[in-house]
Amino acid sequence: MTKFISTLSFLFILTHLSFAQKNLAKNSKVVLSAPTTQQSGFLVDGIVSNQSECVFATSPTPQFLVALDKKYELGGVHIYFGNPKNKPVEEFRVEFARNGHWETIPSAVITGNKFDAVAIAFDATISVFTDSLRVIMTKTKNENFLVREICVWPNARLGLPALGTEVTGYDAPKEAFVPKIYINQSGYNLGKPKRFTAPLCNDGTEFRIVESGKNDILFSGKITNNIGDFSSFNPDSKKDFVIQADTFKSFPFRIGMWWVERVTYQNAINFMIDSRHYVGNYTKKCSGTYSWRDDSHFGWELHTLVPQYLSNPEAYLRMPKQVKYQAPSDTTLWGALTPFTEDAPDIVKLIHWGTDVIVTQKLTHEHFKGQLAYFLYAWPYIKQWIPQQNYDIVKNYALKIWQLDSIDKKYAYNESDGHNMLALKTKVGSTKGALPPGASIIPNLMMYEVAKRDKMKDAEIYFNAVYNQVEWMVQKLDWNDPLTTKGQRMSEFITMTSLAYMLKQYPQRAPKGLKEKINAWADVIIRRSDNMWDFRKLDDKNAWCPTGTSPQHWNETGNIVGFPAAVLSMIEFIDSKPKADRLMQITYAQLDNSFGRNPCGRHCSYDAVAEIEGVDLGWYHQHAGGIGQLSDARFVLDGSPKNAHFPYHPERGDIGWTEGWVSFNTAYNLSLTYMAAYDTELKVQNDKKSTTIRLKVPLNFDYNKVETVDVDLTDNTGKITKLTLIEESPNSAYFVAQIKTPNKQTTVSYGLGYFRKSVIIEKK
Repeated sequence: MTKFISTLSFLFILTHLSFAQKNLAKNSKVVLSAPTTQQSGFLVDGIVSNQSECVFATSPTPQFLVALDKKYELGGVHIYFGNPKNKPVEEFRVEFARNGHWETIPSAVITGNKFDAVAIAFDATISVFTDSLRVIMTKTKNENFLVREICVWPNARLGLPALGTEVTGYDAPKEAFVPKIYINQSGYNLGKPKRFTAPLCNDGTEFRIVESGKNDILFSGKITNNIGDFSSFNPDSKKDFVIQADTFKSFPFRIGMWWVERVTYQNAINFMIDSRHYVGNYTKKCSGTYSWRDDSHFGWELHTLVPQYLSNPEAYLRMPKQVKYQAPSDTTLWGALTPFTEDAPDIVKLIHWGTDVIVTQKLTHEHFKGQLAYFLYAWPYIKQWIPQQNYDIVKNYALKIWQLDSIDKKYAYNESDGHNMLALKTKVGSTKGALPPGASIIPNLMMYEVAKRDKMKDAEIYFNAVYNQVEWMVQKLDWNDPLTTKGQRMSEFITMTSLAYMLKQYPQRAPKGLKEKINAWADVIIRRSDNMWDFRKLDDKNAWCPTGTSPQHWNETGNIVGFPAAVLSMIEFIDSKPKADRLMQITYAQLDNSFGRNPCGRHCSYDAVAEIEGVDLGWYHQHAGGIGQLSDARFVLDGSPKNAHFPYHPERGDIGWTEGWVSFNTAYNLSLTYMAAYDTELKVQNDKKSTTIRLKVPLNFDYNKVETVDVDLTDNTGKITKLTLIEESPNSAYFVAQIKTPNKQTTVSYGLGYFRKSVIIEKK
């Protein structure tokens, strides 16, 4: 043990030496916009103190310029404002000189700053190659703008150094204690895999689970390959638990019914509400984004919001209504669709919003076309809140552009060769995640169903396009190539959920070999997850996460949180129980990874401690600014461990790129979708007199209350009535009702569309 700790200390020294960077601003020339209380040189003297603080008057707009000795490719800045007792500069931006002009750096437009010291990384949307930066300050609650120091850093693969590097006088926040037992810090679901990682414990070490603050052993086991498994521990308890092993103990955690869903369902919707463009919690224009801030064309919003609602509608119907319709001041941005009714659930209002922007702005990228298909498919299930005009306009527009190969504008990060949705797509996109294999499959199958529903003559053209696409993928995709799997960064779920959708909905018409292709994917996943974190690696060698030559390559948070969607969509097609069981372990391990079972010991959301019950450590920092200005949205998924953190290097700390992205959260949304679909069970038991209906579904989010859920009863004439089921007990997974056995054949169902679960009540 001593030898191992010494090795870690040695690695710590080596790592920090290798990460060392030069502060390019130190002792450089500084030009102030107006006289201050100190000489300009104090801003770059390497000392952070009140004595070397520059005080800028609030008018005229204060700014300062840093002139470097030559041009550099810059990676970011550290700025130290007034001491912690003073209010910091709330709004400011950083610009750089290029070709005789000043250009704003998108990630360095900061609003709502609350910190006396900030680290601002420059994102990859613009190359900051310059010898001059200037900082323009626009808002503070103080009487003056107070600045103590600025550091300028070159572009480096592992990102910016930590605050406090190459300066004296700055008291950096101390690193939070990280236990040596790594767990899902919030809690685990009853009846699901429950595992932890103990990197410093030898094989055979006993672990014990006790109630927090007590000593009685409730469960025990042995650690193998640095992993402890307590999946069989399923207590009916509302207490906190702690794991003890060797001299180490974990943070407290809970085990509960649908625990992960319980603490994140509302959060998932909150993020989608806040992050909308123009009408969310940041209303200014953000370049290169459309319905949601920083969505580009591959935000996958309707690809995930629609399935979310269909899979577990009652969960979203019962949520509080936060969204109000806002009429546009600029009708070129949204407004082509008639507003929804105010009693619509927020998730339906979000679906309306995303569709409205696409149609109003006449967007024609193939991925936006795909979003329209989700709206059209969902129409029968949301039309009670949305006027018929919506459907007519969206359908006419979708049909008009579906086979159009060109696009309306130049899209950032566009990797598509063409935008005809019926064309065979043979190009595999890069790690950016902008072009995952199979992105046209579900949209075309949904258009196929829409065409049949509306009795259109050409319905088969959509199915034929899908058949050709899936057949090509079965024959040509190599799962051993990371670009077909985890290399898609946050869009991998598109590929596997699409293939599984085809096989599940059209088993008799699917191309030969599809089931075998799905099983081959599972084999690769299992092989690459054989490590102490049960963490699915990028390849079969030493790459754990997508990486690259710049700090923006890559923040892969969406890969991790979207993984359950991929597995749970296809697990019914797995050809052996041991393989299926291992996939379930890996699936929940990725969720646990995002909740703290990772080498950093942190949840992937910076605000997790405040927003998610039970989380002890959030991500190291949030990205203030950025194209999407997402840092103040609720439930932002900010960061995840980088390649250099694995297999176990917590000492490397806050390295690489960190920034929230709509595409990360939508990946998680779809995981919630498939978790609900997988766990929903509907059963009936009846005789001539009575019928008992029993539903298992993720809805028990209040452990102290008997809750209810409505199911549909459809008789043989097609008439639908609602039946209310009551939770069997305040902390049960099941809802039940007993009715008189119908005198007609009746179908009971829960869920909508392709997530509908149904059972026939036979007349006795």
